[in-house]
Amino acid sequence: MIKPIQALLSILQGRIVLNDGTPVNVIKRDYPYDHTPCITIDNSGGSTTIDKKITNRDYIIPETHPQYDPEHPDKTISQQVRREQIAIELGVHIWCDDEHQREEITQKVKTLFDMVQSDHYLFCQQYNNGNCTFLDTKCKVDIHSARGIKNQCPKPYDYHYKNIFTAFDIIRATFNVAPPYILDDTTTNPPVLRSIIRVSFSYYEYYNIGGAVSENLHVNEDLL
Repeated sequence: MIKPIQALLSILQGRIVLNDGTPVNVIKRDYPYDHTPCITIDNSGGSTTIDKKITNRDYIIPETHPQYDPEHPDKTISQQVRREQIAIELGVHIWCDDEHQREEITQKVKTLFDMVQSDHYLFCQQYNNGNCTFLDTKCKVDIHSARGIKNQCPKPYDYHYKNIFTAFDIIRATFNVAPPYILDDTTTNPPVLRSIIRVSFSYYEYYNIGGAVSENLHVNEDLL
């Protein structure tokens, strides 16, 4: 599964429940043969490679690396990588049975996209069922602070807040959610209603070339 679809799944999967208690699953199908309501995601909008370059990226040193320090497990090392910037457009297909479902699901999807762009604590990669895995204790978002009252991590640097954009190498400024449009399937009986929300953004793909990056230059004067 490509990284952009994984990103949208991490936003939507398991987070949409209708007011009557019906869960709306995000399924890996091109057509909801089984049950509606549901949501499918595809990349029919295509993708384009915008830029390629050789650059450096910091990686956490694995335990097998000779420079690994057990007292500082978060220590990083700079590696040379080939980076591609890719622009992509994904379709979020909302399949439902009536107009009430269509309106409710569409609004819930839009709300989730608004939340992730506002750095809501639910989308922190350290958040797990009420706890902060970095702090190994209850999430601190309920602290009365300028950020806490906005459902944002009170101390994002100290608590290692990591949002969807960072986790999936998405360029935040390029993230765009278009208004939904209708493409119902009237060939079935009863008809299956479908709304489509187009989500577009640019993201990075990395290929690790490896090797430590030089920090100084040594010149053999005998060869000059």
